[in-house]
Amino acid sequence: MKEKIKHINIFHLFLVLLALAGVGYGIYNHKNLYKKTITVTGNAEADYENQISSYSLTIEYHDIDKEKAIESLNEKVTETIEKIKEFGIDSKDIKTQNLSIYQREEPYIEDGVTKYKPNEWYASYTIDVKLRDLSRSIELTALLAEVENSSLWGPNLVIDESNTNDEELLSKAVEDARNKAEKMAEGMGGKVGKVLKIEENIDSGSPVYTLDKYYDVGVGGTPIEPGSTTVSKSVIVTFELK
Repeated sequence: MKEKIKHINIFHLFLVLLALAGVGYGIYNHKNLYKKTITVTGNAEADYENQISSYSLTIEYHDIDKEKAIESLNEKVTETIEKIKEFGIDSKDIKTQNLSIYQREEPYIEDGVTKYKPNEWYASYTIDVKLRDLSRSIELTALLAEVENSSLWGPNLVIDESNTNDEELLSKAVEDARNKAEKMAEGMGGKVGKVLKIEENIDSGSPVYTLDKYYDVGVGGTPIEPGSTTVSKSVIVTFELK
C-alpha cells in the first residue's frame, strides 16, 4: 500500500512539474510574441574611383558570296584579337559575342508590285575589351579605331568590384539604422535594445552604381578622366524597444 502511494505521489509531482514547465514556456512565448519592437531602414554609401574602362568593337564584312563574307570576318577578328593581346590585354578581359550572319534583300518593282530579291551577305562580330590601366587609354583607343570595317563604342567607366568593401558598407548602414531608431525611440519615451533582425534591402539596388562622369573617346585617342562611382547599401533592421 505504501509503495502504491509512493508511486502516486511521484506521478503527481511529475504532473506538477510538467504544468509549471508549460506555464513557463507560455510566459516566455507571450513576452516574445508581444515584445515591443521598432523597425527602420539604414543606408550607407561610398565613392570609388573608376578603375576599369570597357570598349565594344563591332567588325562587319559583306559580300555576295556568303562564305567569303564569313571568311573575311573571321580573319579580321582573329587578327584584331591578336593585336589586342599583344597590346597587353589579358585573355580574360577579351570577349567575343553577338555573331550575326544575314542576307539583305533588295526591293524592286514588277507589274506595279514591290518585290524583293537576295542581295549581299553580311557577317558581323563584336569584341568586348576591358582596360584596367587607364593611363594607356589613348594607345588602346587608337589601336581599336584603326580596325577597318568596324564601329567602336566606349569607354564605359566602371569600378573594380573586387576592391569595394561591402561588409563595411553594411556595417555603416546598420549603424545608420540604429541612430534613426534611437531618435524615434527617444520621441516615444523609450530606448533601443538589441538587434532582433537584419535584412538587406534588395529593392534599393544592392549595390547601386551611379556613374558620375562619362567621357567619350574620339578617334585620335582622348585621355580619360576616370571620375567615380557611388556604391550604396541599404538594410532593414528590427530593434527591441525598451
